[in-house]
Amino acid sequence: MTTPYRAFCNIFKQLAPLGLSLAVVAVSLTGCQNNPGNGESAQLRKAKQLIEQGNFEEAFVELNQALDQAPRDPNLHINLGWLYLYTNDLDNATKELTQAETLGPNLAETYHLRGAILSYQAQHTSEPRQSRQLQEEAVQNFKQALQRDEKNHQTYFDLATSLSVLNRQEEALAALDKGFQYIPDKDLETQVNFQIATCAAEAQLQQYDEAIKDCHQALEFTTNPASRERITDMIENMKLMNPGLSQKIDAQQAEKDRQAEENAIIDTAASD
Repeated sequence: MTTPYRAFCNIFKQLAPLGLSLAVVAVSLTGCQNNPGNGESAQLRKAKQLIEQGNFEEAFVELNQALDQAPRDPNLHINLGWLYLYTNDLDNATKELTQAETLGPNLAETYHLRGAILSYQAQHTSEPRQSRQLQEEAVQNFKQALQRDEKNHQTYFDLATSLSVLNRQEEALAALDKGFQYIPDKDLETQVNFQIATCAAEAQLQQYDEAIKDCHQALEFTTNPASRERITDMIENMKLMNPGLSQKIDAQQAEKDRQAEENAIIDTAASD
């Protein structure tokens, strides 16, 4: 894995408020594992730290200085391409991708970045047919990336996003399920993001029992206020779209609250 964006892993794509789709309004950010000791330069490691701190301006400086010393390193061009894409600079992101394609055409992250750029373009075109074609090309590039690096959980997430936009929800669920197993155990927020995405895809398929289960599980494990608000909104939206579902959800929550209260009483009695 070549991209440096550990901090970006926790930025979840915005879900359509009523459609509960995975359509995104921001760029898909990927390549989030920070693996020192893999031959990367000190400047690249410093750039990763700056990105984790949210200091993108200095990260740009470090990456460009690293390129001055190693202009033919495709990994540096890929990292810089991701950073440009995150800051909505499509032209420069594409230029860095072109360099990466010349220097490292068969690298997994070259395909990954190309897929993300295609997906970004699809999100920013007003022509539905062109948007669909771009998303389909993005899917093919994400799959090419996974053939070269099958354990990149963020590529699975981005693949699922494009598949969901194309209304291929079953395939999106399969991608999320496979990618979930490669998320580090301690990375709870990324696990939550996968659960939110799974909930959205299940809701699109009207698999409401499973959707609610995944939403509530995500709600249990996240401490991120934005994620909690998003999950709560998704549950409320499912209630609005399916009035008969509301009573069932409320009953499930009431039972859960009752069990929690009983457990608290038992714990109190045991401590006495």
